[in-house]
Amino acid sequence: MEQIHYASRIVVVFFFLLLHTILPAFAGTPISDRMAVQAGVKTEIAKDLASSYSPHERLSGRTCLDGRPVDGFQGEIIEYWVNLECAFCGIEEPLKAQRDNPDLCIVVRHIPSDEYGESLKKALSYEALRGFSANAAHRFWDAVQPKTIPGIPVPYGAALQAALQEAAIAPEAFAKALQAAAPLVGADIVAAQSRITSTPTWILDGIRFSACDFKAEELPSALELARKVRSGDMDSRERVIGIIMRGLLNESLL
Repeated sequence: MEQIHYASRIVVVFFFLLLHTILPAFAGTPISDRMAVQAGVKTEIAKDLASSYSPHERLSGRTCLDGRPVDGFQGEIIEYWVNLECAFCGIEEPLKAQRDNPDLCIVVRHIPSDEYGESLKKALSYEALRGFSANAAHRFWDAVQPKTIPGIPVPYGAALQAALQEAAIAPEAFAKALQAAAPLVGADIVAAQSRITSTPTWILDGIRFSACDFKAEELPSALELARKVRSGDMDSRERVIGIIMRGLLNESLL
């Protein structure tokens, strides 16, 4: 038990090292003015389309949800931006989408915030745990994430203790893993500035789908729409605008 407490203290240290760089993130923020939302979404899509998107370059050194490296991956790479204390940022549906679509590589990226009490510690711990056991890391995420149903997450300390015990991780080894995770999470925080304002946000072919918590079966369709938008299809562009609006307004997506 003392070893577990030692590991928890290590996380606290890294939490305070990164705290000053954290930006706010808001999950599923309801907005009443639909016209204002639509105008904002159109502007952001225009920004995305004005920029080239090279995921292999920007995500070099990262891994997919199933552990495969981004470097050398031949299929489509998708970014999944989350806050582990966002009730809409689940791991179950992305994992199912990853299993069902081996030609996709889903890369988790973090935007923790001091708006959420322990979100940075959770992000650091999740990334550190992945180096030992992807299953333990995913179960840790699912345990600590607040859920709309049933609503109460497992306390952070208890979830970390269970994950460390499950994967038989020594505190010293976990400390080294946290050292490796800290720059990764820090880089995500910097990359999110002015770009990621809602969680979850998917980036599909370079287009940000803000506040969209897709079901596993919806993700391939959304990706195909993003490809068509990138190629200049205006009908698909209008559909994507509608999807993102519904996400921001906390409505059914597809």
